[in-house]
Amino acid sequence: MRLRTAPIFSLRLLLHERGRLLASIGGISFALLLMLLQLGFRNALLDSALELLKQLDADIIVMSKEKRPFLQRDRMPKERLYQALSVEGVASAHPLWLTLLHWKNLEDGTLRPIRVIGFDPDRPVFLIEDVEAARRLLVRRGTALIDARSRKAYGRIGKGEAQVAQRRVEVVGTFPLGTDFEVDGNLIVSDETWFDLTRSNQQLVEMALLKLTPDADRSEVLTRLQSVLPTDVRAFSKAQLVARDLAYWKHGTPISIILLVGVGLGFAVGVVICYQILYTDVLDHLAEFATLKASGYGDRYIQCVVIVEAWVLSQFGFFPAVVLGWALLGLLAMVSGLPAGLSGGNVLTVALLSAGMCTAAGVLALRKVRLLDPAELF
Repeated sequence: MRLRTAPIFSLRLLLHERGRLLASIGGISFALLLMLLQLGFRNALLDSALELLKQLDADIIVMSKEKRPFLQRDRMPKERLYQALSVEGVASAHPLWLTLLHWKNLEDGTLRPIRVIGFDPDRPVFLIEDVEAARRLLVRRGTALIDARSRKAYGRIGKGEAQVAQRRVEVVGTFPLGTDFEVDGNLIVSDETWFDLTRSNQQLVEMALLKLTPDADRSEVLTRLQSVLPTDVRAFSKAQLVARDLAYWKHGTPISIILLVGVGLGFAVGVVICYQILYTDVLDHLAEFATLKASGYGDRYIQCVVIVEAWVLSQFGFFPAVVLGWALLGLLAMVSGLPAGLSGGNVLTVALLSAGMCTAAGVLALRKVRLLDPAELF
């Protein structure tokens, strides 16, 4: 029965000094905000790296076996495209080219790298509606579509003249894609314009995008492709490639690991802050706790009081951190063009980490109470 009163006693202890309570909530919110921002930055890395791949209209993608991740440039012979097209179940095979070139900001004369994506405008390869609506405009040589979410450092984003690789290009429309950790802008052009800008070997392609016949079995077609194609290339279903790239960016890149380490550091900071808060609170109320022990309340009751204090602080600090985290990540997405944000899983993870770090701090702060002898105070 006595344990039922522990939550009420905990709340009264916390509300006894409102100023200290607000400062405590601020400290815990800061630690949780650190964790939320690290997770948001990691989401930006993962989502931006996969966005172009997700927007390709393909059932199977054939590319160089050395190409890892997808955004890495590593071309293969164009002959592989025709070899893939000969496989039963493959309805069409469309080439795609990727490269980085320099875009000149005509307003201030600065140069910035931009990803230039080349494709045959007579063949639909994108799931982006704005590209599909405007791709016929790219048949005319020297025309391009620019990513509307490119950074402002590229100058005015819209229709008009532009300069790429010291060549004049006419921007005839925009499309929404977004930036990533490699470049701050994207440009889509026809294959003819792409070769004019890059002066590359026309017998090399970055990848082949395959569409299957309606009755084809994807697994069987993949097996046939692997047996027909030379060993210098590999064929993946789109889902397989997304999963492979996601694993690469999660576990194979230092930045992703560093961001996870940042979450761990935020947790450690939170434990230290919460411990200092609870330990100070225990010291300030030693007389009250001693009175409780002298009155017959056992260590279990006092432990429950401190742990409940920790849980209450974790919840009070959690909600402001989530609101501020969403606001800051939304601002980052607006300024940078990166798809920074938080998923429901991220919020739940931080909620559990919040309860865990405050509980751990509460357990550490209880050491003083366990050793407390009422006779020392009375």
